[in-house]
Amino acid sequence: MNSIGQTTQLPNYSCSENNVSIQFTLSSSSHSAWNPTSNCSLQQCNISMNGNNNCLSSTTPCFDYRTTNNISYCAPGILCSILETCNNITQTCSSNNSICAINSCCSSQAVCLPVLATQMCNTGWFSTGNMSDARSFHTASVLSNGKILVAGGVNGSSSALNSAELYDPSTGTWATVGSMTDTRYEHTASVLLDGKVLVTGGWNGNYLNSAELYDPSTGIWVTTGNMNNARNYHTASVLSNGKVLITGGYGIDYLNSAELYDPSTGIWTTTGNMTSARYQHTASVLSGGKVLVTGGYNGNVSNSAELYDLSTGIWTTTGNMTNARKYHTASVLSNGKVLATGGHDSVNYLNSAELYDPSTSNWATMSNMISTRGYHTASILSNGKVLVTGGNDRFNYFNSAEVYDPSTGIWTTTDNMNNARAHHTASVLSNGRVLVTGGYSTDYLNSAEVYQLFGIN
Repeated sequence: MNSIGQTTQLPNYSCSENNVSIQFTLSSSSHSAWNPTSNCSLQQCNISMNGNNNCLSSTTPCFDYRTTNNISYCAPGILCSILETCNNITQTCSSNNSICAINSCCSSQAVCLPVLATQMCNTGWFSTGNMSDARSFHTASVLSNGKILVAGGVNGSSSALNSAELYDPSTGTWATVGSMTDTRYEHTASVLLDGKVLVTGGWNGNYLNSAELYDPSTGIWVTTGNMNNARNYHTASVLSNGKVLITGGYGIDYLNSAELYDPSTGIWTTTGNMTSARYQHTASVLSGGKVLVTGGYNGNVSNSAELYDLSTGIWTTTGNMTNARKYHTASVLSNGKVLATGGHDSVNYLNSAELYDPSTSNWATMSNMISTRGYHTASILSNGKVLVTGGNDRFNYFNSAEVYDPSTGIWTTTDNMNNARAHHTASVLSNGRVLVTGGYSTDYLNSAEVYQLFGIN
């Protein structure tokens, strides 16, 4: 697609969305996406346009599309042959996932601009379709087909949920799928090497030892072998050999037990006990294959950490964190180090952060987060930075978000979410965006929103 207008040219630009690749060259002021000789002036967006939509700077080839009622949308040049035309009379689109743009440069006919295309030119948070059920303490799993499976949770009713639903990033919509056999929250969900999802344990008025598998090819759940221990607030880690390691949690008491699930047999076997009982802890699979478990609660909040060696089934203690913490996060960075953030130390909510170095087994304190928070999320972005979202302290639920840069060790604020939320989930999509779902603030939430960082499409 060629440009018209001023002779000063910006760099060639290409992007992909919904398996369609778009390439075009742009002038500094206008373009034609269909007919190089058409008399069309579609102004490039600038950083001040679109208010909260945070349209990218004018050096990015995104343009200001307008509807009949003069609502502005920022989107890249669009390949006209893939777009439907708007209804001539109502000037509306058949799909709720498109808006009718009257100045597209495609032709004199207004065309339906996909909402996803407008998201390609935004940075920050934008709402996406609501889930069918409000839920918190649920799980969200990124499937091999790119969709997100959300399962279980609680929404304030007397019992937990067994419902499940799928988010499709290509349409921004949710669809319900088969329900789990058991209602549950505070459970775990792990994507196995064969693409199925293993859900374990949790709480529904009783501590659960049940486990079940979701098959994306059928949308159906089937039960599999029960764990040896009923537990909630435990962790589940997929190991390099495909087995799943379950650690700790709470059943009749705080647990130090660990067990392994073998997907090839559907059988659980006990493995070495952790040195310390713990729940509300974290577990991180390191680049060398060992599993690092940190913090948690067993009557006292712990600063201890230990390593599981899958080749021996044995746990060994490693360096203690500087801060005791539960409700925290632990993220494996691209350099192999582990970033622990926030949480609660039994007295205060924390804004502290520290790094574990597997090569030395030591922790080093880093600069503090801008906000104290527990029950938040931490997501590794495609540029290696860490996005922390939401959470709560003793008095407030947060919609704030901040980003950690491993190259500088510095935290910076980013745009606030549309909703304050804690006990939510955050999933990194295949396109680099981050999907946040549900949680709790003043009520249980069914809302979902997507974060896009500048330069990540």
